Amino acid sequence: MPTRNNTTELFFALIRCGIGKENSLPHCPTTEQWQELFDTAKKQTIAGITFAGIEKLPAEQRPPKGIIFQWYTLCENIKKQNTELNKKVVAVSQKFKEEGFCNCILKGQGIAQLYSNPLLRTPGDIDIWVDGGDKKVIAYIKSIFPDCSPTYHHVDFPISNDVEIEVHYRPSWMCNPFTNKKLQKFFNKQAKEQFTNLIETAVGAFPAATTAFNRVFILQHIYRHLFFEGIGIRQILDYYFVMQQPITEQEKDEYIKQLKKLGLYRFARAVTYVMQQMFALDDAHCIVKPDRREGEFLMNEIMSAGNFGKYDERYISTNRGLNVAHVSNLIKRTLTVVAHYPGEMLWDPFFRIWHYFWRTKRKG
Repeated sequence: MPTRNNTTELFFALIRCGIGKENSLPHCPTTEQWQELFDTAKKQTIAGITFAGIEKLPAEQRPPKGIIFQWYTLCENIKKQNTELNKKVVAVSQKFKEEGFCNCILKGQGIAQLYSNPLLRTPGDIDIWVDGGDKKVIAYIKSIFPDCSPTYHHVDFPISNDVEIEVHYRPSWMCNPFTNKKLQKFFNKQAKEQFTNLIETAVGAFPAATTAFNRVFILQHIYRHLFFEGIGIRQILDYYFVMQQPITEQEKDEYIKQLKKLGLYRFARAVTYVMQQMFALDDAHCIVKPDRREGEFLMNEIMSAGNFGKYDERYISTNRGLNVAHVSNLIKRTLTVVAHYPGEMLWDPFFRIWHYFWRTKRKG
């Protein structure tokens, strides 16, 4: 079982300060440790949250002026990016609505609204779930961008120069065809409510996924990225804020039932353990019993990988596609994860073959 060093524990404590769980660190970091904390915050894309933690610290525990200025500047840029991205989200959602497509925003700016200060969450791209089914949605995107290359769950919509937009006709997927069928059934059942769930922001309203939907969807999204790219603390923090929302006993029973149906129950226990260790998740919000063994494995993966695996030194830096380096990375990741979640990973080669033909059929 991996051990966490002193700086890692300081980093977790700083996050807890940022989310209002603590007001000070266990001890004052050295200048070298502060630099490492800043680098880790950037790597894990939670610089805004950790700066909020710094603002709560007693004066004697704060970073040197040079580091705090860099941190502050980055934090202010994050706020500006969020404001601009919120405007784009409103515009993109409205555009699809005008074209006759009901839609909702997945993850990103929707989840950010659950944070105590939404502008502190480091923004990413825009994921929008558009109603109508893959054939209809792909046909529409192709009418604008004929050379687009659809995947099973989404297609890129390069209408903006400064932000990536992914148009989803399915919010997500699983390699195991049996659990994937159940997952798509869950999405279809929940769709109507998502498309009508409006969220107000300072720059306008847009439809975003509900908390009940996100309890399953965000967890499954983390689960999928663990296998193929790696995950970072920001993704776990998103789920933490989802789990902070009110829930009835009936909703708890339905949630657990859905997790077991999708083969996510064991993973949920691992994530719960991680949230306890990193964010001091209290017992009242532990819907499932934490699993220490799986949680330590997951936490090691998170700290090694950074945001979506971009900083994972265990794997060769490569582009996606059919090349030796990329295939080598996939094999290494599979061997790392398969012992923990064989029910999904062993289906991966079969899914890839099926997906190749699925994509080939839709290229024309």
